[in-house]
Amino acid sequence: MPDDGSTAPGGTDVGGARAGVADVGSFAAPSPEALLRAVHDAATDLASVRDRGVILQALVRRTRALLGADMAYLSLNDLAAGETWIHVTDGVRTRAYAEIRMPLGTGILGAVAAGGTSVHTDDYLADTDLNHLTHIDDVVAGEGVRAISGEPLRVDGHLVGALLVAHRTPVVMPPEGLAALRLLALQAAVALEQTRRAAEIAELRALADGTRHEAGRRAREAADAAALLALDARLLAAVETGGGCRAVLAQLAAELRAPVALLDAQGEVRAASSALPGTGDLTGGACLVERDRGRLVTPATGERVDPVLARGALAVGLALQVEHELAEAADRSVSTLLEDLLGDHLDDGPDGDRAARREVAEARALSHGVDLRAPATSLVVLVPAAERQRGVAALRPLVARGGLVSVHAGHVCLLCPTGGRASDGALADRAVEALATSGVPALVGSAASAGRGAGPLQRAHAEAAQAARAAQVLGWRRGHADRARLGLAGLLLGGHDEQVVDALVEQQLGPALAYDAAHGTCLVETATAVLEEGSRTAAAARLFVHVNTVRQRAERLTELLGEGWDVPPRSLDVHAALRLHVLRQAAAGQ
Repeated sequence: MPDDGSTAPGGTDVGGARAGVADVGSFAAPSPEALLRAVHDAATDLASVRDRGVILQALVRRTRALLGADMAYLSLNDLAAGETWIHVTDGVRTRAYAEIRMPLGTGILGAVAAGGTSVHTDDYLADTDLNHLTHIDDVVAGEGVRAISGEPLRVDGHLVGALLVAHRTPVVMPPEGLAALRLLALQAAVALEQTRRAAEIAELRALADGTRHEAGRRAREAADAAALLALDARLLAAVETGGGCRAVLAQLAAELRAPVALLDAQGEVRAASSALPGTGDLTGGACLVERDRGRLVTPATGERVDPVLARGALAVGLALQVEHELAEAADRSVSTLLEDLLGDHLDDGPDGDRAARREVAEARALSHGVDLRAPATSLVVLVPAAERQRGVAALRPLVARGGLVSVHAGHVCLLCPTGGRASDGALADRAVEALATSGVPALVGSAASAGRGAGPLQRAHAEAAQAARAAQVLGWRRGHADRARLGLAGLLLGGHDEQVVDALVEQQLGPALAYDAAHGTCLVETATAVLEEGSRTAAAARLFVHVNTVRQRAERLTELLGEGWDVPPRSLDVHAALRLHVLRQAAAGQ
């Protein structure tokens, strides 16, 4: 394939239409795996290549390929001139486009580079919301550009340029594409900062060599700058190799020869290199560096502490942002896989396509440690919507050696290989304990799969969801439920003949249900309270009525249901029918 931008890498399917724009297609949405590979490759370049031009050219080319764009380019801001100018391109055909100098705030390029926010247009020349310049529009038309998406480049909080991708047909950018572009813009900013600091040290060394009278001072400045540049390299390496925030803090601690911690907005320790004295004990020698995501704190003293922590704050910010972006990509991958395994997608289309999709899904599941040829446990966790992500975080250690956990269909879903039904309860109990430890109120339903493929897994998931919701209807607020723990109600719910369940409810409760419906009374509720509380006095307290009222209702129930409805052995059948009635009402949305 020629690399002249004549064909988008990966291709673009054009279809559909939007008001005023014909044939609107879509930028390619990169898979989480492709995004992780691109980030890894960019990190490798940063760690091994020192030429800024080579690094940025590779990153721009990688961005274009990842998003399936016709062209990609990176600009740098010239604040003195009030412009941003295109510095590196890939796929651009015309010299005029490659040499654009765009006034800040105009067009897509100027808006991104000056505004600090992502911008997308499906069709640049037809977009009346943008601030157009006639001579720039002529250049864009000559290049044949239609759709453009851009992300700003920030270095230490300052806007220094923009990273953009473009297409020669009107297309839209999916959220996954914008997230990928944002992450690659972060990598570009890291490269710019690293090379800028290298230029600073080179300049200081030149000054030290050229000025004899200040040779000593310049040499010291150069040595200090060289030490900081070496620290920058170690900090960036800690970020790029996936060590995250803790790896950055470890490098800072080694440089300062003292522990370093990251505090959150509430002053709690979010991460630390090692044991750190209480933050309240840090006095004049402590150095605090404020940042959006917290502050760095250390008991070290000396004139080097401030510049070291300043560089550390930038590296910590990068590490946190990379961790966040990669975690979101991984979560999307797991969520998509769960949707495929538990939904109907694998059964759509011709037989050959279905078989291929199943093979791909099985391979993806196996990469997460879930072998669809072996038994697995399905947990369905009912948790308030605001707590679902905390629930996922609490359960993630349970699948560290294999399994899937993600938000799915309004609940948190966990799939884990267990080796059989005997271990289902143990896994569910560990899940309940992990959620309780994290302060997440949750009700867990569990079931085991048996047999090969996604079908048994889907049935196990449906059973676990049914058990959790049934327990919720029966008044459970937390804990672990399965059909066995639901008792007779769970056994009957597991049957496939709903008519049997309906017949049981009608035979045991029919007259009382009809009486309540006709007279607006609460006989069925009273029967439940009497059987579950064990006495009429306790039932009266539960219902907040006088005990004589309960006695009168019980007598009416005896007239309708017959003698012995509230004593064994018949009370067992009546109580089971009452529970099934409640579950049936919940299932019907009554």
